[in-house]
Amino acid sequence: MQSNDGPAIDETSSSSSSSSSSSSSSFSSFSSSSVTVTITKLTTNKRKSMLTVNGYEFHFKDYNKAKTIKFLRCASRNCGILLHKSFSDEFVRFSGKMTDHSHLPNTAALGIRTLREKLRQRAEHERLPLQEIAEQEVRAGLLTGELLQFYQTFLISV
Repeated sequence: MQSNDGPAIDETSSSSSSSSSSSSSSFSSFSSSSVTVTITKLTTNKRKSMLTVNGYEFHFKDYNKAKTIKFLRCASRNCGILLHKSFSDEFVRFSGKMTDHSHLPNTAALGIRTLREKLRQRAEHERLPLQEIAEQEVRAGLLTGELLQFYQTFLISV
């Protein structure tokens, strides 16, 4: 742990049999209002990086003038939350006075995106048929109702 006033970083990677690009970080501030932010790195369908912060999805928006900080916007277009992040993927702060989202986090979408990324990674690195990879992933993890629906539509499209 660090003794300065900056955020403490505790990085852990998700453990799975495939090499997944998602990892999780937890940041907590030493100020009087202790805030814990959980950040997970994921990729979009177009292979661009995105973050999930406490269950909310964020997409890259822009850099600051000095190009030292990245701005990420909430994936929900109606939500006005912006996130400031350093290039070393450290949470800096939320911008503006508004820090509460105008919507609830979509944890099912996060699970679907994670499952889709696992399937994609395994399909790229293994020579097994896609249906067999999907069946192994279903057996390996506990799936909610929405994830099972995604799995069924995935099998129909294969």
